Amino acid sequence: MFMVKEEYANIKNLLRVRLSTQARSFFWLFIVVAVFMVGSGATAIFGVLENIDGFKNFSVADFSVSFFGGVLIGFTIVMFLYRQTNAKLSVFPQTNNSRFISSVIVNYVIAIIGTFAVLVMYLVNLGIINLLTAFRDNIHLALNIDIGFIIAGFFVYLAYIFLIIAVLELVGTILRKWTYYAAIAFIALFSLAVINILRVIEYAPKVLAFLISEPSLPLFFLKAFGLWLVITVAALVINRFTVYGKSPTKASKGVVIACVVIAAVISVVAPAVVLFNRASGGSVSVSEIEAITDPVNTAEFDAIRIDVSHLPRGSRIIISGENLVIPDDNGAISSWNWNTDAVVHGTESLAEIQGDTLIVQFRPPAYIVNGIEILHYTNPQVTAHLDGNTLYIDYTRDSASVVFMPIWGMVRQFDTFKDKGVLSAHSFGFSSGWWGSTNINISVE
Repeated sequence: MFMVKEEYANIKNLLRVRLSTQARSFFWLFIVVAVFMVGSGATAIFGVLENIDGFKNFSVADFSVSFFGGVLIGFTIVMFLYRQTNAKLSVFPQTNNSRFISSVIVNYVIAIIGTFAVLVMYLVNLGIINLLTAFRDNIHLALNIDIGFIIAGFFVYLAYIFLIIAVLELVGTILRKWTYYAAIAFIALFSLAVINILRVIEYAPKVLAFLISEPSLPLFFLKAFGLWLVITVAALVINRFTVYGKSPTKASKGVVIACVVIAAVISVVAPAVVLFNRASGGSVSVSEIEAITDPVNTAEFDAIRIDVSHLPRGSRIIISGENLVIPDDNGAISSWNWNTDAVVHGTESLAEIQGDTLIVQFRPPAYIVNGIEILHYTNPQVTAHLDGNTLYIDYTRDSASVVFMPIWGMVRQFDTFKDKGVLSAHSFGFSSGWWGSTNINISVE
């Protein structure tokens, strides 16, 4: 039998001990996540409160992404501390299975607590921002809030973390079963990956596409569960037939030399090969970044048409208005604030009008942050009317505080959540781009 009745009791007892001894660690994990997320949220919240009349955007970091990286590092460390941790529990009845299973369950509990902490802190920040919107109507969330995405994202995120834990546990069991030979194999694979890092970056997503590019949510969970089950069973089987409690076999000189040579390849030869390929124009290639055309750049101007047929030909029209900047005869602008001002072009056509219709064309700038056009929250408008020989133009823009508050930035593969405005353009990092200025073009026909 794979497990005997006594092992179930051992698992239960070891699990209780592990949870009780690590209760403080769970508490501090929650506190650390809370501090970072509340700190990031507080920065945005205080910025919103200070931005009464202006236009600004604020970002709250998506800590689900950084926590995911922390999971990879943290559980890798836990994997290497497996023997040391179990040594402290040696006074309790145990077997290979009970030790391993109780350890794995604790890792899953830690992952759930950490993920839950990320979700709770996100909801806290979200609640505070929504509370502020009740008192200030110029506060806007750049991303839509979708309860289905928040809930589904939580479980998809956990599925990815569980898979990482399962893979690390499998690696750990292999290292404990065939210590030196496994170490040599893993170091060799790692060195090959370093040498061919660009190819790894290119082909890894294709190899994992069956999972990370699966557009159907139900199929993703089926695939993730099936993959997790296979990896976990493999780790359990290997662990079941691994002998512990004996002094580790001393490494032969050949094994030590092999490890040293492979380490040298990683630290010296691999970087040299990469640099040589880059210098000689070898097979190392850099994937091109696809240019994204901003649709606003090709947008047509909105036009206001004013009848001036009652004015004699050659009449002069004077411009008056709010928040306008008129370049001098050389096209220079002495003072201009893109956040509040509009630049007027074509004023020379008003010196001596030679037509019956005055056309005032208006196009606002584009300010795209994380793939989202945020200037539309300011509702930019231009009004124009003629009174005698004076053309009155007013350019107005509302104040706005636009807050980016992403969650589950990695969960973007599913069709059901596309085009819902729940995700920013990037899982990692931040991007922004500003095109042009607010332009008002004047002409006479």
